[in-house]
This record gives sequence, C-alpha cells and structure tokens, in this order.
Amino acid sequence: MQLVILERDSVSDDISQDRSTIEVLFRRFIGMNGPNIKSSVSVADSDSLSEYKDGLAGVKMANERKVGSPPRTVFQTFSGKATVDWLLDCCTTVDRSETMKIASLFVEHDLMWCVQTDRSYSAQYPQQKFQPTKASIYQMTQKGKDVVNMSNGQRVSNGDTESPSARVGVSRDSNTQKLDKILTDAALRLLFREQLRDTHCEENLSFYIDVEEFLKSCTAALKGISAASRAKDNEKNIDKSLDAIKETMASAYGIYNAFLAPGSPCELNIDHTLRSQLAARMTKAVGRNDAMVESLKEVVKLFEEAQLSVFKLMASVSLQVPFCA
Repeated sequence: MQLVILERDSVSDDISQDRSTIEVLFRRFIGMNGPNIKSSVSVADSDSLSEYKDGLAGVKMANERKVGSPPRTVFQTFSGKATVDWLLDCCTTVDRSETMKIASLFVEHDLMWCVQTDRSYSAQYPQQKFQPTKASIYQMTQKGKDVVNMSNGQRVSNGDTESPSARVGVSRDSNTQKLDKILTDAALRLLFREQLRDTHCEENLSFYIDVEEFLKSCTAALKGISAASRAKDNEKNIDKSLDAIKETMASAYGIYNAFLAPGSPCELNIDHTLRSQLAARMTKAVGRNDAMVESLKEVVKLFEEAQLSVFKLMASVSLQVPFCA
C-alpha cells in the first residue's frame, strides 16, 4: 500500500494546508494514472475499498450520472463518501475530521465542486463547505482539471523562502541548493518522498526529518537543564528538566533502532566508521544526571554527522533523477 505521507507542522502536528501541497494531494486523489472510472454508477458508489489496496488508484468515479430535476447528465463524478474513504484509506490521515478538512480545502481552492447536494445534510450542517455523504455528488472544476494536467515545471511553489544557511561540510552547488528548497517546501517534500519510495530509499528523507525534530527537542531540553542548574532551582524543577533529557534520549534510541542499528527495519547506508561509533555510543551505559546530559551531547554530535551524510547522499544521488507531480 503506497500511502500518501502527508506533511505536518512539527509543533501542532496539523496537516500542511498551503495551496501547493493541497494541489499535489488533489492530483494523487484523482489518480496516478488518470481518473479511476468505474463501469457503472452503482460500482462507483459502492462501499468496497478493495481497489485502493495499492494506493495508486484515484477516487472511484462514475463516467456518466443523472442528477437534478429535471435530470441532466454529468460526467466523471464521485460521491462525498468516496472522497473521505479515499483520503482515510490512501493517506496518513488519522481520523475523519482530517479527511473533512482536506476535502473542504479541495472545495475552497476551487478544485472540485458539488453538482448535487445532500439536502438533509445541508439542513443539519448548513455551514459545512463539504458533504461526506453518498447523496452528495462532486466533480472536478476546470481549475481542478488544469491542476491534474499541470506539469511539474508549471507548479508554483509557496516555498520561496530563503534556503537554510550553508551547512558545514556541504558545498553550495545546484543540487544542495535544490535539496534545501525541497526540505523547506511541504509540497516538494511530498513529491520527493514519492520519488525516493520508487527508488527504494525513502528512509533517507524519513531519517533526515526525524533527526531534525530530535535536534530541536534536544536543544530545548539542554537549554532547560542548563538554565535550571545556573539558577540553582529547587529539586523539583531540576528533576523536571532531567525528565525532558530522558525523553529526548529515549527518542534518540527510537531513531537509532529504526534507522541505524544493524538489521534495523529501515537501515541506512552510511559510513562504516560512523556506524561503529554510533553502535558504541548507543550500546554504552547512559548514566545519570550530568553523565546523562553528556551522553546526550555525544549522541547529538553523531546524529548530526549521520544527518549530514544522508543529506549529501540525497543531494548527490537522489536529485540526479528528476521528480514530477
């Protein structure tokens, strides 16, 4: 199952909602190989989700459907229920409220529109932009069709912020600059992740992002314990700061066991010497209090080296293969 890995805010965990990301997701929603047209309306509106087993087929559509009174024929339509089913089954959404939010953004960005409303739902929820029922019928707008057919070169990115400052040990060539841009643009990250999946190295990006979050939490934890120590806080506050250090250390072991330990499920291809140093550090006793803080600092240094190694690998190898929407 090739789930669409949704980009999320590192603090709130909310799904990225910028226009570019929503447009990329809408193209996946319509289908990797074009609209998923069914043989009849009944099949298109069925509750069977078996054809979403690989995550590549788009939402189920009826080629022709009669709607309204007097009846008129509309083409390539799909129900509101099929919409939320696809978003729940083929993306990393966690509940139906997230699928409702994404579907509402599809409507808000004029990518699809309701050709037949569910009157009972409208009466009950008059403020809802999207209706997740079988009776509500949707269709791509012209803008939605344009987005689906848009080439990667035409995509307008919202990630035009300045790239991160130059990394120590990384030459500022075109590929590293491109990768910096990708890593700061949610829509481009989504596309890049899918290219990495096709080349069987998605774990590189996952590791890079996980370490980025780990380093942020680690910085906060180390600042907290340093401030508590300088201020000679009471024992309760110092214990609280040490708990944050313990939690950060635990997340380091989680990353190590997932990506760096021998035989780990997503084992990375990194330098043997660095791998040995990581293994030696992660299998050594952590200690308590000040010793634990020093252990965490050692882990941070090694993780930064591993992250830099993975960054160079993605820039030098993965960006040689052009990726597209």
